[in-house]
Amino acid sequence: MFADRVRIFIKSGKGGDGHVSFRRELYVPAGGPDGGNGGHGGDIIFMVDKGLNTLGDFRHNSKYIAESGEEGGKRRCTGKDGEDLIIKVPEGTVIYDDESGKVIADMSGDNLQETILKGGRGGKGNMNYATSTMQAPQYAQPGQDAQELWVRLELKVIADVGLVGFPNVGKSTFLSRVTNARPKIANY
Repeated sequence: MFADRVRIFIKSGKGGDGHVSFRRELYVPAGGPDGGNGGHGGDIIFMVDKGLNTLGDFRHNSKYIAESGEEGGKRRCTGKDGEDLIIKVPEGTVIYDDESGKVIADMSGDNLQETILKGGRGGKGNMNYATSTMQAPQYAQPGQDAQELWVRLELKVIADVGLVGFPNVGKSTFLSRVTNARPKIANY
């Protein structure tokens, strides 16, 4: 079945939370804060795939969620960034915001890749909040929330050949002889 319009849910990755920890070693009794920053969330990227010619793959899977960033660690370790989610669409796909109906992106011509939703930034660990007056902060910044959106994908279909003519001149007969199509042929 040829699909030329689908509605899908997309969500970028959430940023990882900052970490609260303190440097504790045998000969360093008051080491200070060493909580690392959280990783960034993954982006939602639409990419043109010249091998696709329909939106049929989106009929079975309508939710696409990018990976979230991981929490920061002790010893100033930054959390791992979330993987970007690449969604492949055929050339000529137009991406609309389903709620407002506005065009977000037109995936035709030279536009082969488009970032639709950015992942959340990672939160700062408690090492970033240490000052001369507050040398042991007990808090860290949470990661930025993910963005989410319902979008409508529409495929612009441009025909290669068109048959135009008066009734009963043999358009359907010609089509059935030249191609594998089986149009209904009758006297109208």
